[in-house]
Amino acid sequence: MHPVVGVWEVWVDGAPFDHHVMMFNAGGTMLQSNPEGGNAVSSDSTGMGVWRAEGDRVLGGFLETRADRVTRLALGRSEIRFDLRVTGDAFTGTAVATTYDRTGTSTGEAPPAELRARRFTAD
Repeated sequence: MHPVVGVWEVWVDGAPFDHHVMMFNAGGTMLQSNPEGGNAVSSDSTGMGVWRAEGDRVLGGFLETRADRVTRLALGRSEIRFDLRVTGDAFTGTAVATTYDRTGTSTGEAPPAELRARRFTAD
């Protein structure tokens, strides 16, 4: 089993809300969550995505849908791509978020964000 598999508490320097939880499954899927109210501009869904190992790196991405907080209408989606390195019960890496409107047209890309995480255990 790859060392990224498990549940992680993640801090993302450069994200609208810096505290996240990520879960990586052995089959190459993953989930990302943070408080719904953490983004003042839009309401973002739970992130669902995929990952793959390439040597000592973990590459992947996840998808979120977005809604306007005032009108409650769909804005489109965000795609977040990440590149991680796992060392024991920690990982570090970078992520880049790109937003798209409902037609699939890119509406912008955020500067790269720095990730650091610690494994969550039952102990």
